[in-house]
Amino acid sequence: MLRHANFRRLWIGSVASAAGASIGSIVIVWLVYAATRSPIAITLLGVFQFLPTLLFGLLAGALIDRWDRRRLMLACDVARAACFGAVALFVWFFGANTVVLIGVVFAVAAFSTAFRPATNATIPRLLSPSEVPDGNGLLQGGSTIASFIGSPVGGVLVVTLGAVVGLALNALTFAISAAMIFMMVIPSARPIASATPQPTSSLLTEVGEGLRYLRSQSALLIITITAMGANFFLSIWGGFTVIYVAVQLHQGATGFGIIVAANTAGFAIGALLPGRLHTARAPGIWLPATWGLVGFFIVGLAFTSSLPMAVVLTVMGGALLSIGNTTWLSGVQKSVPDQYLGRYFATDEAGSFAMIPAGVAVGGVLVLLIGISGSYLFAGVGAALVNLVLLFSPAVRRWGR
Repeated sequence: MLRHANFRRLWIGSVASAAGASIGSIVIVWLVYAATRSPIAITLLGVFQFLPTLLFGLLAGALIDRWDRRRLMLACDVARAACFGAVALFVWFFGANTVVLIGVVFAVAAFSTAFRPATNATIPRLLSPSEVPDGNGLLQGGSTIASFIGSPVGGVLVVTLGAVVGLALNALTFAISAAMIFMMVIPSARPIASATPQPTSSLLTEVGEGLRYLRSQSALLIITITAMGANFFLSIWGGFTVIYVAVQLHQGATGFGIIVAANTAGFAIGALLPGRLHTARAPGIWLPATWGLVGFFIVGLAFTSSLPMAVVLTVMGGALLSIGNTTWLSGVQKSVPDQYLGRYFATDEAGSFAMIPAGVAVGGVLVLLIGISGSYLFAGVGAALVNLVLLFSPAVRRWGR
């Protein structure tokens, strides 16, 4: 797939920005926790990270299908680079400020709300249909390997060169991604006159068209609704990793980076497996089965205080989650028309991410009331039950076959 120049540029930009984003995430989370030692502060950080998807997701999807996707992605990367560059200067001159850090997380997430669906909607234009599954795996695998490298680097930077270097490096990687996208040429999709939105239609009209399309696809609608419940529980697992590492594993910033890297390493491994396992033959089976099994590994984390064992469980959970994600992504790109892809991906994010702020908020209260171990047990059991329920839907089991 990397022989295709435009896909190669997208891959390089994605890998570079993923490495920087993982470093920046580690730096910001650790700065906030070190300054406050408060689960509530981590809760607010998680809420503001996903809030833009709820506020702007549907409109972003309409913009993706209406505007030139390359220019939109370029603008988002330039804006994200500027945000991290600005916060690096702020921390350098004035020190860490929790309100400022949360504000930057919100701003970057707002631009990412348009960038992520635009990337997913662009891949089918860059590759042939037979190449799309492996292309998705290569893109996600490369990005997560970069995150695997970036996470421990972020932890080390906090205790060696300082937070400013990590934040500045993140700004640089977004600038690299912008340069790669600037050089891309994205072919136009073949028009379908009966389904293409009219140029004079309003954004709200096009949002409505996207919602009606999703409502007409029963399997995708069920998956999106179920993902809301799944993300509620999974957000407790991911949103309080820093507390899990500090309290239950008794590790510092480097240990936090290692656990985050273990998750991204598992995700990278899992992203490369769907093509080998031929999950496209039965995506409606593979998707709920892999996502459901993730819950059992979260339960395992609730009962361990060993860093090596936590690394193993985290890698396995990340791999299964990635197999499900990549299988779903390829199935959607094959079955949803190009003129609806941007709106579908944005609508799915807005719907499936809707419960993440609620999950993080509930998780913060649970951590205070029953501790991190009990919170992980609650998250693991809930994630397993919600995802495995999908196997009882005939529409989902038949989807993509």
